[in-house]
Amino acid sequence: MTRDRKRILIGVLVTTAVIYGLDDLSARLGVPAGPRFSTFTITRFYHVNEKFNKFSFEPAPSVEERCVNALFPHSGAWPCWYVKRHTTQTIVVN
Repeated sequence: MTRDRKRILIGVLVTTAVIYGLDDLSARLGVPAGPRFSTFTITRFYHVNEKFNKFSFEPAPSVEERCVNALFPHSGAWPCWYVKRHTTQTIVVN
């Protein structure tokens, strides 16, 4: 039984390494269907704690975030599928 588990583990690790390598190659060379990087506008808010367990949200300046068109993060940028789903940020104050 342990041989089967080792083979499965090695197979999963090799498959993951191959997928990440191909993803990195496509991120470096650019995918044929589009650009390597994109940008999204991130809306930010300050979460301000007030008295008696109350809080308020104050608008903060928006920021442009650069993302890579890939499955995994590359070159210090998050993948665009992740950034597209997280376009608002809350900054906790106090």
